[in-house]
Amino acid sequence: MSSSLTTVQWLLLAVAVQQSIFAAAWLAIERLAGQAGRSARFWALFCGIGAASVTLLALRGVLPDLLGYLIADFLLVLSAAAGRHAAALFFERPTHAVEQTLTLALAAIGLLIYGSDAELDHWRVAVVCLFTAWIAARAVWGVHVPMKAEFGAPLTWGLHMPTLLLCAGLIWRGLAVFVGNAAALEYRNPDLVNESLVLAMLVIMSFLSLVYGGMLMARLVRRLRDLALRDNLTGLLNRRAAQQLLEREWASYRQKDLPFCVLMIDVDHFKRINDEHGHAIGDQVLKALATRLQEGTRPSDHVARMGGEEFLVFLPQTELTSAQAAAERLRQHVATWTLDIEDLSFTVSIGVAQATPTDRAFDDLLIRADRALYDAKSAGRNRVHLAASTDTAPHHLAATASAL
Repeated sequence: MSSSLTTVQWLLLAVAVQQSIFAAAWLAIERLAGQAGRSARFWALFCGIGAASVTLLALRGVLPDLLGYLIADFLLVLSAAAGRHAAALFFERPTHAVEQTLTLALAAIGLLIYGSDAELDHWRVAVVCLFTAWIAARAVWGVHVPMKAEFGAPLTWGLHMPTLLLCAGLIWRGLAVFVGNAAALEYRNPDLVNESLVLAMLVIMSFLSLVYGGMLMARLVRRLRDLALRDNLTGLLNRRAAQQLLEREWASYRQKDLPFCVLMIDVDHFKRINDEHGHAIGDQVLKALATRLQEGTRPSDHVARMGGEEFLVFLPQTELTSAQAAAERLRQHVATWTLDIEDLSFTVSIGVAQATPTDRAFDDLLIRADRALYDAKSAGRNRVHLAASTDTAPHHLAATASAL
């Protein structure tokens, strides 16, 4: 058999081996991918079905015509459909199941009508190429915008441009058969165009799996980083992330003398809310407060949950008077809101502090903001207090505030 195979057939077999390896890799990834598991499963189908298809294509003339033509061609279209479905799932886009089913049904009907009759080969080739090109182009169209938003334009165009060029090659092949182009009619012909198309298929199919695998890894790493730096309940920055942010800003403040302020915020009577309404409602209050704080701050500001019912807002390049005004707006923004579940309203107390040359480290800044928060609670709650510029008393206020 080996002596009768053309260069194109050997290239197709190489594609089949390659796609089989990728299919096995995606099946392994499926068990580890969490929410991306369904997408990985369809990538495995894309690669596995594609491997079966190109194997049958390579062995045309050796295998029965039913396998080498009808089954091989339909599997090629089915593989493209699986790839489109996988991409849509990966980016959480509509899968267009009805359109996909209709496309596959029309392709199957067209192949059954034209069969493997040599006199109707041009129709069969046109069906396969044009339907496959349609599915691939629709896949690109469906995920281009969310891919560009998440991973950037260079990577998106770097993946989609070759795919669209392959679509153009398939459309050319599907239309060229109608003008008597024999090279376009048969995959096995040792023609430069056929060899180029198969090589392009090998490169692009490899590129698809590698790029999507890389994007999956990047997404998983980003989620792990978010888990380490985000509060589980509210989605805000956690204490660790807030400290890292303040350390960086403190170093910048020492070098460039750019002003910045912090707001220390605490829910008034939070213990009473938990006791009277339950901890589930208390969690809803904290989540609602996180939303209100994000709504009431600038894009350049940062909001963090420091623990319990205590929150911190970091205001870069902000003077004390501006920070006080921002704190007052936040206080009013929270006080005018009601939790729908229990028709429950709540208030917050806020301590405001600006970094000063007398602060030895950012901890001193937090101590002053915390003392200002304590003063706001002692004065009756639901108010804003400014920190003294040189107050660096011991940081004993967390326990006191929780008791208020």
